[in-house]
Amino acid sequence: MKKNFLVVAAGLFFSSQLNAQDTTAKSLGEVFVTANRIAQKQRATGKVIAIIDQATIQRNAGRTVSEIINQQASVFINGANNTLGTNQDIYFRGATSGNVLILIDGVPVGDASQSNNAFDLNHISTGMVERIEILKGAQSTLWGSDAVAGVINIITKKGGSKKAEVNGLLSYGSYNTLRANAGVGGKLNAFSYNLNYNFTDSKGFSAAQDTTGTKNFDKDGFKQNNFVANLRYDFNKHFAVKGFSNFGQYKNGIDAGAYADDADNNVTQKNRNNGLSFLYQGNKLNLTLSQNLLNNTRLYVDDSASVGGFAKYSKGSYEGNSSITELFGSYRFIDQLSLVAGLQNIAQNTTQSYKSISVFGPYETALGDSAKANNFSFYASLLATELAGFNMEAGFRVNSHSIYGTNATYTFNPSYNIDNKTRVFVNISSGYKIPSLYQLYSEYGNKELKPEATQNYEVGVQSFSADRKNAIRFVAFKRDIKNLIIFYTSPSWESYYINRDEQHDYGFEVESSIGLGKIGTWTNNFTYIDGEGKNNNVKVKNLYRRPNFSFNSVLTLEPVKGLTLMPSFRFISSRLKGAYDPGPAQMPSYYTIDFYTGYQATKNLRLFVDLRNITDQVYYDVPGYNSRKFNVTGGVSFQF
Repeated sequence: MKKNFLVVAAGLFFSSQLNAQDTTAKSLGEVFVTANRIAQKQRATGKVIAIIDQATIQRNAGRTVSEIINQQASVFINGANNTLGTNQDIYFRGATSGNVLILIDGVPVGDASQSNNAFDLNHISTGMVERIEILKGAQSTLWGSDAVAGVINIITKKGGSKKAEVNGLLSYGSYNTLRANAGVGGKLNAFSYNLNYNFTDSKGFSAAQDTTGTKNFDKDGFKQNNFVANLRYDFNKHFAVKGFSNFGQYKNGIDAGAYADDADNNVTQKNRNNGLSFLYQGNKLNLTLSQNLLNNTRLYVDDSASVGGFAKYSKGSYEGNSSITELFGSYRFIDQLSLVAGLQNIAQNTTQSYKSISVFGPYETALGDSAKANNFSFYASLLATELAGFNMEAGFRVNSHSIYGTNATYTFNPSYNIDNKTRVFVNISSGYKIPSLYQLYSEYGNKELKPEATQNYEVGVQSFSADRKNAIRFVAFKRDIKNLIIFYTSPSWESYYINRDEQHDYGFEVESSIGLGKIGTWTNNFTYIDGEGKNNNVKVKNLYRRPNFSFNSVLTLEPVKGLTLMPSFRFISSRLKGAYDPGPAQMPSYYTIDFYTGYQATKNLRLFVDLRNITDQVYYDVPGYNSRKFNVTGGVSFQF
């Protein structure tokens, strides 16, 4: 049955490609800012970028940000379909977790307390998001460390054009999950503002899988509060100041491990992000000076007799701090030639401690305030656009790190618009990832680690129809990494982080959008990824938990005014289990089918019902941990 369904879906997908010949992404005319730090259109750059707009976010109002991003080509997020609060491991074009840089309004938000410096997407509520820009390929020249496979820029809501605009959402669904969002934004003369509050409460289900179905595993719930404020004051048409503040906290239950329940094991996580920016906008010169302070804390407490292993009590405390100072700007020499350049300083530190009590007595370990590092960078990129159809970016970045000294990256990205419907592009760039403070200073740390160094290659074609209702994009990519950082356990059972000699990943992605007259669109994406590691001339297959094939298909229809019908299909191929995961080496493939219905009841009121995994598939992204079965969310959103 599954195989037949996949064959039908694949046939529909590839037939859509034939019907969409001479097409490309409808977003070619759309303006974005992530590719080169300045506002520009897709046709003016050779970067591969996907945009999740506000209309798409509204059609996914009952879902998490991770679930929305997880539908994009070349993205696979472990944890997106597990219990709320599960770790969100983002595998981007096959790269390991921590190799995609997360930005909020253009500011890197890596968590210095995490083992790989990754940001926890659980802290971002859908209601606070205006749009999401996903930039693919190595982007370390303009964005720095961790942008090895790509960049995800989450752009928050800003003030509107009226004095006050109120919006909100209320939904309820499976697992007794309640979501509420309320926001107000507007403009009062030179002052603009947006305030947003989000609340989520879910009774959840057991994070760990009960293979017998008889052990009565407890439900692992989730409760979250999140507040965001965006403020701006324009002194005149040239000078402005912006303030940003985000505070989020959530608490969720976790289990003792794969297949292992724990009745009283909880984690409380807090995220604080505060920033201030000064802006100058001239006829040719634009400048931004910004300062952001990030603080993340995690507290794990397990004080029940059902603690896994020998322990009867355990407590882990983790705190990470980042200070990001940046001055950057752009200068337009002529309409077709601009320079983007900047200075950035990132200072990070973390304190961590763990204690437990077991039948063998107390155990305690700590990572003190000596775990800190500083990285200073200078970057510059020259942008040539619309020169008889030719576009090019050429840039470099020089980094000075308090531990590693100096290294550099580069970007060369030409593209050519064959006509007003088709363009081809090439991207040759380098990237790097600095070892995290945990990888350096923890009990598994190794201060001899080297940064990962990456060479990235992309080639592709993008085309669209004359009316821009049909679109197609094909991209092939290859990524070569030296000094890949991995967790290693020796034959004598000593564990620590090491550098592996090499890693080679490659693949391709196809994206299409088909206009269906006046009633809707049909979008599809298909991704193939493969790769292997190499150490001492020994090759190893190591794309753990990452599928070779993934396919997403979404049909968005408006058969009558105000009514939206959106069936969607997702297929994930078999994958290697994690190096330390239990069970068979190969994880089976799976598919899910969802169906969203929305109705614009009035000008200001919209009703929706979202059915997910309607065929009730049983599947696992991580062995031993449950994924959501058939579930339903219904709700109402409003805007005045």
